[in-house]
Amino acid sequence: MSSKATAEELAAATRWTADSFQSPGGEPTRFPLSFRYGDKESASLLKGWKVQRTTAAAEAGMKRETVTLTDPQTGLQCRCEITTFADFPAVEWVAYLKNTGAADTPIIADIQALDATFPIEKNKNCKVHHSKGSECLYDDFEPLETALRAGKDLRIASIGGRSSDGALPFFNVELVNGGVIGAVGWSGGWAASFQRDANGVHVRAGMQQTHLRLHPGEEIRTPSILLLFWEKDRLHGHNMLRRFIIAHHTPKPKGRLLQPPIADAVWGERSEESQIIKARWLKENNIPVDYFWIDAGWYGDRPFDPKSDTFGTAWAVQVGEWYPLKEAYPRGLKPVGDALKSMDLGFVLWVEPERAYQGTRITREHPEWLLGPIGPNYLFNLGNSAALRYLTDWISGLIAESGITCYRQDFNFQPAPYWKANDAPDRVGMSEIRHIEGLYAFWDELLARHPGLIIDNCASGGRRIDLETISRSVPLWRSDVQCWPDFDPIAMQTQTQGLGIWVPLSTGCWNQANTYAARSALGPGLVVGWSSPAVEEGKDLPLDMIRKMLSEEVTTRKYFYGDFYPLLSFTLANDAWAAWQFDRPDLGEGMVLALRRPKSPFPRMESSLHGLDPEARYEWRSLDSGAVAQISGRDLLEKGVSIEIGEKPGSALFIYKSVG
Repeated sequence: MSSKATAEELAAATRWTADSFQSPGGEPTRFPLSFRYGDKESASLLKGWKVQRTTAAAEAGMKRETVTLTDPQTGLQCRCEITTFADFPAVEWVAYLKNTGAADTPIIADIQALDATFPIEKNKNCKVHHSKGSECLYDDFEPLETALRAGKDLRIASIGGRSSDGALPFFNVELVNGGVIGAVGWSGGWAASFQRDANGVHVRAGMQQTHLRLHPGEEIRTPSILLLFWEKDRLHGHNMLRRFIIAHHTPKPKGRLLQPPIADAVWGERSEESQIIKARWLKENNIPVDYFWIDAGWYGDRPFDPKSDTFGTAWAVQVGEWYPLKEAYPRGLKPVGDALKSMDLGFVLWVEPERAYQGTRITREHPEWLLGPIGPNYLFNLGNSAALRYLTDWISGLIAESGITCYRQDFNFQPAPYWKANDAPDRVGMSEIRHIEGLYAFWDELLARHPGLIIDNCASGGRRIDLETISRSVPLWRSDVQCWPDFDPIAMQTQTQGLGIWVPLSTGCWNQANTYAARSALGPGLVVGWSSPAVEEGKDLPLDMIRKMLSEEVTTRKYFYGDFYPLLSFTLANDAWAAWQFDRPDLGEGMVLALRRPKSPFPRMESSLHGLDPEARYEWRSLDSGAVAQISGRDLLEKGVSIEIGEKPGSALFIYKSVG
């Protein structure tokens, strides 16, 4: 089935939006968000509030409308900004609550950015498809399926205040002959509940806890919500989501669609000279990477240890000393940035600005900007306007002076306990709201000041992936599983398959110099993690194989912007295969990758392909043997392909293109 929206799907989204946000009398009939105000539910209150509607200018193919409801008694204003799309059966909204009155509001509690029921007959089956988040485990992003029956509720939620810690903030409610995909745009703690009742499936989603009053003039925002409606084939719905995110929620540096880098990652606690030597080695040996990545350890006031690595503690206890280590970088980072620019290499730099360790400079000089401590760690409070200005100016200056082209922001602890401890009983949720609003303002300002900048979103791996962060950044480090140098490449395979149905752009890590590991990590970008220790220790590397693997990454990276079709069921088993197809119907091209895992007894697999034109002919090329064949689209769709892999572990990679 084509991944383009059908007329029926577009009509379904239009109907739902009209029913939810509009009515002949002006007031919403089934407003799809809710809260408790004082001792009453918003559903009963909003009908009596004053309604105002405005339409704002939007990009081509988009319509933006604002519905504002105001309580005539207290002045509480609920402003909902709604966006619809001409080419996607999707609707998005975000709400703002503002006190326009002269006194504090009554308590506003249990704010749900999504509160809606999707009809389904009592005797029909319903499933909720969702995914694990990242927890530094081999099953990170594993797809899950829960049958929703009467009396059996489902709740999914993040843990600790990072949006994809434990659970991914995306879901797909499969109804009869179709369904609706939802996404929660909130980079803190969120929860979603699914309940089967007499009317259908009742879905609620929002922050995990809100119980607050607003002071006069004060305003807060809710999480943003995306709904996308699909019919017939669930994978068709997921591919519409991928297309939608690429079109409307992917950064466009200097007006061009973001291209994740092919980056060589090095440890930060190395000398200026050694970093430049390593970058020069890449260029002299024709290693086709386009970014040089300096990770943690480049900062602080401790003695220089050129043998340090991820598993030491110095890097973690120096967060808050955001100044280059003098012994390693006596002239700062600018000489490294200048050298990389002269070699036509981008510059990735790691920073963890939201955490400060006890005794570091920021804790001594500006304790008023911090929450905590809890243990030895403080949370840098992005909800503090002075702190936010300082951080924005400082990071912006670092980017400009050092020539950073990809700013890598990490976040290695759970912020929820800090927010909770800082909230008064009548302001529960406020510290989190202000911090998350500050995060978005911080990133938006960096992107505005530095056109072309890429932001890498890391939070102990991929623990802060949501609709809002992927609109501003890209996760280049999906899990901390790959911090261990001997991690199993199956982790890369499962991350690609589990995350790829929701989020189009992310990168895997290649840390073993062999073909199977390299292909397991193929994606729209790639992080190389094997080369630095070998180069530092003067070890020989299989450079011809490395060049071949990276040239395959260069060749195939464009296909990951297309439709995604897993050809085999998700599994973590090491005696199975993994296989998938990425198809670019706009190019008439695509790729198929098959991976035979180490203990699989099966030398061959067969599978039909997807998304092709049955009337076209396709050139089918093996990137292993170089063999080329022409096969009709109909045969590829109906008869499929047979793939043999003699080695275990082993891999097979094919590309195809329409030739008429």
